[in-house]
Amino acid sequence: MTIRTSHRFALIVALAVPAVVVACGGAQTPGASSLAGATRAPVDPNANADIKVFADALGDVPLTPAQRSEVDKLASEADGRHTEITAARKALELAIADQVDGGRIDVTALAPKIDALVAAVERTQAPDRAAFERLHAILDPDQRVAFANAVEAHARERMEGVRPGGRMSEWADALKLTDDQRGRISALLMEHAKEAHLMDPGERGPHRGAKILGAFKGDRFVFDEVAPPQDIRERVTGATGRFLGVAAQVLPILTPEQRAAASQRLRSKADSLGLGG
Repeated sequence: MTIRTSHRFALIVALAVPAVVVACGGAQTPGASSLAGATRAPVDPNANADIKVFADALGDVPLTPAQRSEVDKLASEADGRHTEITAARKALELAIADQVDGGRIDVTALAPKIDALVAAVERTQAPDRAAFERLHAILDPDQRVAFANAVEAHARERMEGVRPGGRMSEWADALKLTDDQRGRISALLMEHAKEAHLMDPGERGPHRGAKILGAFKGDRFVFDEVAPPQDIRERVTGATGRFLGVAAQVLPILTPEQRAAASQRLRSKADSLGLGG
C-alpha cells in the first residue's frame, strides 16, 4: 500500500519544488566557484524529506563565504515554506489511517484534506520555479553542473536503497499476511503499477526531471521553456486517487486485526516519503 518513492522524487523534480535553491539568492560574479575560500559544507541537514535531496546536493557544491551566508540564512525559510506541505500530507495520511482502521475508504470524506494538500503544493510551485531560475543565474557554469550532477547522484543513491518489492514484503511481514493474501494483493499492486505507468508518461515522470536538470547545466535556463507549469490538482488528486483505489480493494482482503495493524503502521509513517511509505 505505497506510492513508489521514485514516483515521489520524479514528481518533486518535475514540479520544481526544490525550495532550498532559494537559499542561493544573492548576486554573484562568474567563476565564483574558483574563488579563494570556496568550500563544501552541509546545507540545512534537517531539511524535510521533500527537499532534502536538493539540500544535500547543494552541500556538495563549493560555495564562497558570501554564498554560504545566503544559504544558511535562506535555507531555513525555504524549508519552512514546505513545512505546510508536510503538515497537509500528514493530516491526509492520518485521516486515511482512520478509514483503514474502520475498514472503508470514503473519498468524499477525505476531500477537504486532499484540497488542503493541493492548495499547499500550488502555493509553492511558482516561487520554487522562480527560485530555480534564480539559482541558475547566480551560479557559474561549474557550479551549475556540480549541483545538477549532485542531485542526480543523491537521487540514484536514494533509489538504490529501495529494494524492488521491498515495501510490499515489509507490509506483508508486518501484517502477517497469508500466502493467499500475498498473492491477491500482489496481483492488485501489479495492476495498479501498470495503470500508473500508463497515466504517467515519461515527459511527466523521471524523464521530465532529467530534462530539467539537463537544461540547468546549460547557459540558458527558462523554466517555462523547459517544462511548463503542471496542473497540481490533477497530479495530486491522480496519485492520491490511485492509492485510495488500491487501498479500497485491499481492505476486504484483510482481517480486522490486520486492518488495525495497517492503520497503526500508516500513522507511524505519516510524515515519511509517500503515502503509506
